[in-house]
Amino acid sequence: MLRFLIILSLLRRAYLSDIISNGDTAVLFGEDAKLSCTLPNASGVKQVTWQRVRADERVQTLATFSERFKEHVDYQYVGKVSFTVASFNSTSIVIKNVTFEDEACYICSFKVYPIGPKRETLCLTIKGISKITATLNSAPNSDVKISCSATGKPTPTLHWKSTEKELNLRLNNFTVLSNDSSSTVTSNLTLPMSHFQGKYVECLAQSGTMESSFKIYVPGEENNATLRNYIITIVVLIIVCVVITAIYIYTKINDSKEVKTSASTA
Repeated sequence: MLRFLIILSLLRRAYLSDIISNGDTAVLFGEDAKLSCTLPNASGVKQVTWQRVRADERVQTLATFSERFKEHVDYQYVGKVSFTVASFNSTSIVIKNVTFEDEACYICSFKVYPIGPKRETLCLTIKGISKITATLNSAPNSDVKISCSATGKPTPTLHWKSTEKELNLRLNNFTVLSNDSSSTVTSNLTLPMSHFQGKYVECLAQSGTMESSFKIYVPGEENNATLRNYIITIVVLIIVCVVITAIYIYTKINDSKEVKTSASTA
């Protein structure tokens, strides 16, 4: 982390810059981030470049604008990064549908001849909830076990509700940190089937100002009754088919014997 801060400091101080920068500093997961830089009196600028740097990673070039090649986006970022303004004194990009991996510092660089590059750094933070999932395991006349997971930044908090009432029964929570600086929180809840069958249980995730929820339906007795009726109906149909088949075979055998007896008598 110290090396990362030193690199940023050097990039800021390499050339005294009069670049005017604007843009988003914090964006919610899934939204677009807009960054822009303007260099007044941009005489002698030959190329404008956008780069990205993250801790413990090398500097990556995202996009460039030059007199020869005009607008060019590196193949890795085609569809992800695009120019909205491209000129030698002003440049703007949009980073589409941001994820936690897009959290980084972005460098706009004006290559001025013969002085050298003038740079400005804009750092972007991504917040929000990227995913929420839930699963349910239940068996007749037993407890219901529900698991809910949410990934986000800052670390999400999970709450359980049923018919607008918060639940805190036999909770088991744990957190896993990801390489993209987000956290995944999982909460396991055990409920008595007799109290919640036929009802919805809701998992609510909160991360900063962002909320997301997932509703899980706990099967009720009517579902079990329907299943039992279905099984009984299938069994009855099988028995009826077996009986009909047996009667048909018995009848065919008797008819065959009668035909043989008649032939012998004749």
